[in-house]
Amino acid sequence: MPAKKEQNILPVLMPNSVEAEQSVLCCIMRDEVFQADIIAALTEEDFYQRNHAVIFSAMKQINAATYRAGEESRSATVNIASLIDNLRRSDKLAEVGDIEYITRLNDFLPSTANYREYVDIVQRASKMRRLIRICEEVTNKARSLASAEEAITFAEEEIFKLSQGGANGGLVSLSDEVSKALWQINERFKNPGQFRGIQTGFARFDRLTNGLHGGELIVLAARPGVGKSALAMNIVEHVAKEGKTVAIFSLEMSNQQLVERMLSSMSTVPLEYIKSGMLPGEVADLSKLRVAHDTICANMNLYGNDYANITPSEIASQCRRLKAQKGLDLVVIDYIQLMNGSGGSRETNRQQEVANISRALKLLAKELNIPVIALSQLKRDAEIRGIKGKEGGGGEPVLSDLRESGAIEQDADIVLFIHKDAESAGTGKFQLIIAKHRNGETGSIPIYWLGKIVRFVDESYLSRYSVSAYNSSEQQPRDLQQEELDQVPEYEEEEDNTFIKDGKPAK
Repeated sequence: MPAKKEQNILPVLMPNSVEAEQSVLCCIMRDEVFQADIIAALTEEDFYQRNHAVIFSAMKQINAATYRAGEESRSATVNIASLIDNLRRSDKLAEVGDIEYITRLNDFLPSTANYREYVDIVQRASKMRRLIRICEEVTNKARSLASAEEAITFAEEEIFKLSQGGANGGLVSLSDEVSKALWQINERFKNPGQFRGIQTGFARFDRLTNGLHGGELIVLAARPGVGKSALAMNIVEHVAKEGKTVAIFSLEMSNQQLVERMLSSMSTVPLEYIKSGMLPGEVADLSKLRVAHDTICANMNLYGNDYANITPSEIASQCRRLKAQKGLDLVVIDYIQLMNGSGGSRETNRQQEVANISRALKLLAKELNIPVIALSQLKRDAEIRGIKGKEGGGGEPVLSDLRESGAIEQDADIVLFIHKDAESAGTGKFQLIIAKHRNGETGSIPIYWLGKIVRFVDESYLSRYSVSAYNSSEQQPRDLQQEELDQVPEYEEEEDNTFIKDGKPAK
């Protein structure tokens, strides 16, 4: 057999631009006005050539130093003299190419006018090198990890971090921010609805909060069986009807159970009839359910995951993917205490684990700039104090009642409690308590439970649809009668905020 020819395999160079690095270092030495901005925009790791990284590190040290000038304290200036002095004292002058190389750098450019372009080139090459390293790490993870999902999650997290690199713009003049704020206030005055957040369908709550905004973590808490999931799904229904995309992570109920609840709420066919299959209205009830089905399938962008052992990193990974592919406006998680912080690990205590989960959810909201609604349990102590109305108890829940970790109340922008006024089956009066509101006022909002159709409504809903929540003679909550349920129509809201019923405007 003929001998194989030996191939000379040349090393593959990583992306770099030595000329741009030299230009950046020259600009720092020669431009006192912008040298601090250039230094703040880069790190030593952004430089491909080792001696350039050492020189840049010395420049950062000089820039960070201060000296007294009369009554003032000023930052030291980076120039050829101060740079040579710093490198000589740290015994690194020979390592970077001695005085001759520093002098060449100082004379490298005729002008520093294009310093931003040089910085961009260095940053771009640095990001490409980091991307290559991430790909190598992902390859190693794919070979070593038992779970493909873990490797995919790692890859998505690292690439997303890289894509967000350089987002820290540093200190900016607040006078500029004041001007921007005044402009926004003026725009809000001219167009009040333009800057409104996502509307929940509860009028007083939306007025108090101006809707749900990107970056907010909203914690909805109550004791078991009080209606956390129902209220969350009522909000999901309203948001999705507005054409927005919602992701629901349910660790307690299956996707089918959530869908059945939504069908009941939207069609006004009682949930017990849907579950039993005994539809008193027969064809009429089936027709209502078909209309609700068509609305969900044709007009509502809903995505669900009912995997019981999902972790925050998996939720973040799936949300990033959904936002990139379809868009994403709201995330609902039911509920915090059922989650595992790291695939079920118990290396840390449960309080620390819940704190990590809470922090991860807040970072997810900020990262994707969407509101995240996370449901939470209350401590048993809250029930003992009579929060559910036992023995005439009137004690309302407080932030310290959040179960398993005080970090939840710290991370949350809004904390909501569902407080039951009285113990009764079916329809009853509750309070939706805004216990914490980072950007506004707190308060308590009356809401009403329509148990047959698994729906919370507010006073404006009862008034609009002429639905009675109380028996005037008893003044106690009672079940809605079937004829009252039949009065609750399926409305469609148009752009002019008029309501349509049976093809005609509602009064």
